[in-house]
Amino acid sequence: MSMINGKDALEYSNSTKHGVKIYQNGQIVNNCMVMGSGGATGVHPNSMLLDEDQLLLCCGNTIFCFTLPDLQLKWKTQADQATCFSIFKLHNDFIVHGEMQVSALDKEGCIKWSFQGQDIFVTMDKQDPFKIEEDGILLTDFTGATYKIDFAGNLIWSYHNKKHLERP
Repeated sequence: MSMINGKDALEYSNSTKHGVKIYQNGQIVNNCMVMGSGGATGVHPNSMLLDEDQLLLCCGNTIFCFTLPDLQLKWKTQADQATCFSIFKLHNDFIVHGEMQVSALDKEGCIKWSFQGQDIFVTMDKQDPFKIEEDGILLTDFTGATYKIDFAGNLIWSYHNKKHLERP
């Protein structure tokens, strides 16, 4: 089993460890352990993404991209200062919902843009803090502030403390 590490994963404690196994005809043909630093990333349907012949995986504060089926590391990018919660394909890019920011990565893992609110993109109620809509991305931060950004990361509008603020 090979081990793939995110930035500083060995220097600090590994907050997230994900095992990846590739099966063919019911047999394991490849596997690896991915370790990341930063905040912990749970396993759920949007914490990974299959895109053609590659697997993109949120692990701590890093997005890892592996070729399939050989699990060779193609690239890795720290897409958030704390934690990468989920990853989505949007047109030719990947959108990452992180704790501190939302980012767009290109096919090579380069950050095209990022957007930060006044607080972390986590909510304590049942409200979804991240939602891709037809015309942009709707975000809610820990304070309850709501933001709408376009697919280039530009602020369209925001509500802070029940007050509507237009784009500055």
